[in-house]
This record gives sequence, C-alpha cells and structure tokens, in this order.
Amino acid sequence: MYKPKTHIRNRFGEASPASGAVRIEEPVPAYRQGHTLPGWSDIQGLNQRRSATPREEATFLGRISTARFALIVLGLGVLFTLYVGHVHATQQILAELEEERRENLRLHLQHNRLKGDFDQMVGPSVIYERAHALGLVTDPAPGPPVEVGE
Repeated sequence: MYKPKTHIRNRFGEASPASGAVRIEEPVPAYRQGHTLPGWSDIQGLNQRRSATPREEATFLGRISTARFALIVLGLGVLFTLYVGHVHATQQILAELEEERRENLRLHLQHNRLKGDFDQMVGPSVIYERAHALGLVTDPAPGPPVEVGE
C-alpha cells in the first residue's frame, strides 16, 4: 500500500505520528553518533543564511534591501543636517535683526535730540532776542497800514 510522504516533521527529522506518513530515514550526521564533536564541514550548513520566510518578508524591514535602507538613512541624515543648519541660520538672522532694531532706535533718538537742538537755535524766542540785539523793536499797538506814495 502506498502512503504519501509528508512535510510535517519533528525536530529529529521524523514524520509526525499524527500524519500517518511513513518515516523517511535520513543519514545521521557524524557528530550525533557517539561523543565526537562536529567538524567544520558538519556545521558549515548551519552557518549559511536561510532564505527569509514569507512572514519575515511581510515586515517593512524584510521587504527593503540593504542599499535602499542605507539610502533612506542617508537621506534622513541629510534632512536632519539641513534642518539644523536652517535653525542656526534663522537664529543668526534673528540676532542681526535685533541688532539692527537697536541701531534704528539709537538713530531715531539721535535725530530727535538734534532736531530739538536745531529748534532751540532757530525758535521764535531766539529770533526775538537777535532782533532786539540788532535794534529792531516790536510794535506794541499795530496801527493802520502805512501807504507809501509814489
């Protein structure tokens, strides 16, 4: 009677008794016979990378290649560097703006002081004093207009 082979095996390579399949005999490695340790050729297959299972490939990192991951990390590094540079440039511009505002305020105050000095030099009280010094008198009572004949 023919019994189909099964893919369900336990950790020793034996078919599962629940499946009712025939036991497939496989050669036992030399390091499992007795007390000898495995050689390099025996464990070489254990160190090789196994292909990813469908479950591992379903994850985000399982689907992207190493080169693509490196490019993503590099791109994030470049974006972070640009952001930090932008922050420093903005802070420098803000410091310059505050300095220019202080300079503008200083110039406005200087302009107001000089304008006050000028107004004191040419104001009406100064003009009246100079006029008296030149011998001009103010007319206390204005009279009728004087007509000058021809």
